[in-house]
Amino acid sequence: MIVGTVSGRRGLVWLVAVLLAVATPVAAYIGAQVWLARSLTATIDARAGLVLERIENALERATTALREAHTRNLFSCGASEKEALRLLVFESPILKELAVLGPDGRLLCNNIGSLVQISPGSTAYPTREPGLDLAVALTRGPYGRALRLQLTSPSGDRLGGLIAVGLFVPNSDIQRSNLGVGIDIELVPGGRLVNIRGPGAVAGTPDVRVVRTSERYPIKIEYYASEGAWTQQTGWIATASAGAGGGLGLLIALLVLFGGRERGPMADMHRALRNGEFIPHYQPIIDLDTGRILGCEVLVRWRKPDGRLIPPGAFIGEAERTGFIFPMTLAVMRQAAAELGPTYSARPELKCGFNLCAAHFRDQTIVTDVAAIFSHSDVALSQVLLEVTERDPLPDMDAARKIIARFQEMGVRVALDDVGTGHGGMSYLLKLRVDVMKIDKLFIDALGSERQSTAIVDSLIDLAAHLNMEVVAEGVETFDQVEALRRRGVRAAQGYVFAPPLPGSSFCQLVQAMEPVAMPQPPVRKALRG
Repeated sequence: MIVGTVSGRRGLVWLVAVLLAVATPVAAYIGAQVWLARSLTATIDARAGLVLERIENALERATTALREAHTRNLFSCGASEKEALRLLVFESPILKELAVLGPDGRLLCNNIGSLVQISPGSTAYPTREPGLDLAVALTRGPYGRALRLQLTSPSGDRLGGLIAVGLFVPNSDIQRSNLGVGIDIELVPGGRLVNIRGPGAVAGTPDVRVVRTSERYPIKIEYYASEGAWTQQTGWIATASAGAGGGLGLLIALLVLFGGRERGPMADMHRALRNGEFIPHYQPIIDLDTGRILGCEVLVRWRKPDGRLIPPGAFIGEAERTGFIFPMTLAVMRQAAAELGPTYSARPELKCGFNLCAAHFRDQTIVTDVAAIFSHSDVALSQVLLEVTERDPLPDMDAARKIIARFQEMGVRVALDDVGTGHGGMSYLLKLRVDVMKIDKLFIDALGSERQSTAIVDSLIDLAAHLNMEVVAEGVETFDQVEALRRRGVRAAQGYVFAPPLPGSSFCQLVQAMEPVAMPQPPVRKALRG
């Protein structure tokens, strides 16, 4: 009886072992296939989102140029008006043509003569921008179509602009891809702009199809791809998963099937960015001599759906470690440019400071991004102050210096933040040639009470004077500190003794109360991305 029981148990163990040996590689293979399908969808969705972003940015910047032409009353076809149209197009990286249109939409004249032939009568679709309509224009060229903007003034005068569709999705991007991809872009409900199929694209119903629509313009994008082409490139993943077998195969299957779900702090942060939960707060910077507002430092807050505000110390470290700091910084800059625009355009002396981390100074991307955001916003580049911190070492001092020089050429000022607390010490002040020195709260707290900290503050102030830098004191919390700073000739300071970081509406109300000016009419919305 005992022998039979043992034998039965052994048979069961072998049966389970065989089942695991067979089932686990199969599960791993199926799980890998599921993961591959998800990754293809994610890839196509990201590409469609990028194309939509390009289109919206191009339309914003083109509309700005059209409104500029309206402001100059360029509605006739005289020689001087044509020359002004040529200059506006030359200054715009987006527009290929500016034209004066008749009441029926027909071309009266433009900046390029008859180089582009446009067929009249295309259906124009309205947008959310006042007076702006979009239409498909038939042109010569590889695409045969362009996007026509029509901007009508309240008096009925009409100007047109032309954007080449190759700006949205270059044909070479599709043709060089071996994913069997294609893209359709159309004006809703039915004006086709782009219809490109790459090698191996599936005719009829594709395997993977992503549809993106703009909330601001009548634009719809359909991006599609072939699972077969994708599997040819990435199918080895499924094969490798199956070959692992046994317990390793089971582990791979579990990771593939369940590890792709969004969870954890980074997934929460990405969702928060998509939902607009990262918002700017503004801490005023005060002139200690006059009490006037000199500007502000922009500080990010995470506003949860329930209204709770999460301070930056809870997420900035993770954002910098993972690279999430890049899209988050740009999102905060765009929001600040929109919120502060009317207030700052009426007060060109105000400054607006943004924090950058060491990783921003690895290449010139941040220069391009800042220029794209502020070149066409109501917050001018000359009002922007970028703060680089000493907390983390800069990866390449020479590259950082070149990036800072580019900013300064654009009119952007650069500050060294947290001076005296980090890696750089005096070498950063000497090598980077920044415009502003910000003395950290650590030393301000001890000002007057600790001889060593007071001596450091005095030395930094003296060094800034010799290097022709401005000084800003951070973290000022008492009037004794204010008086101590004034005695040392420090003009600018920020801290809770004046005001905490404020929401945008509160900060703008404070500026209006302390620096009243007649506010202009609500400005035309300008492009915030390049």
